[in-house]
Amino acid sequence: MTGGLPGGLAGGLAGGLAGARVLIPRGGEWGARVADEIARRGGIPLVAPLITSAPPRDEHARDAAFAALAVGEYDWLFVTSAASVEQLTARGITIPATTQVAAVGPATARAVAATGAEVAFVPLGESSAAAMAAQWCAARTPEQTGRALIIRSDLATAYLSDELALRGFDVDVCIGYRTVGVDLPDEVAAGLRDGTVDIVLLTSLSVARELRRQVGALHPAVRVASIGPGTTRDAERLGFAVAHTARTQSVDALLAELDASPDLPEESR
Repeated sequence: MTGGLPGGLAGGLAGGLAGARVLIPRGGEWGARVADEIARRGGIPLVAPLITSAPPRDEHARDAAFAALAVGEYDWLFVTSAASVEQLTARGITIPATTQVAAVGPATARAVAATGAEVAFVPLGESSAAAMAAQWCAARTPEQTGRALIIRSDLATAYLSDELALRGFDVDVCIGYRTVGVDLPDEVAAGLRDGTVDIVLLTSLSVARELRRQVGALHPAVRVASIGPGTTRDAERLGFAVAHTARTQSVDALLAELDASPDLPEESR
């Protein structure tokens, strides 16, 4: 965990991120980058992962799909999260230039670009499998079919693969990783219950589920900030009151919007 739980701040969104204790629910390079940005804005980052990636149950099937991708057997690669890209990198897989890449949103597209591959398609608006399928299919003619690989987690739905199959593509689905829960440190869980954590970032349904499972009801002073409309809907179904939803479905936008929020006057903090 980065940072501590010092007392003395009431209202995490009061006048922006300055002085706010912000729970970052993922670790690794992503968590470190978000922590640096929060600290740059004057906040106190608390890196305490609620989820992490684990190998899929069928590693042989994953490796076979990755090998087929590497030798150019697919016309299109669909990646539904940055974690999917991380799995390719971890296995030393380079996306061939003959394979076009569709990314579910800007964050995933940046992860693809960081590997040196080009991104041919990113849906506009909401970053979701539904938006990806609808917009990608709308841009294709009936003759534009081929073979596609979808890399996703064990928790993702079959919506995208079903839509592509209906469109006439030969679709292979690769479970690239499993999403597993990580226990919060006791002091962080206590801070979410007693209000000494000011803001918690919700970046996925998996994070929201773990938060509900491990903590239960949050203290009313804890502000829940969601990375996008889909995550907000999921969180509200779990009983969370979401204080802010990012407009452009990226953690950078979310932090900028939180920092600009004049929730309470400075003297009330």
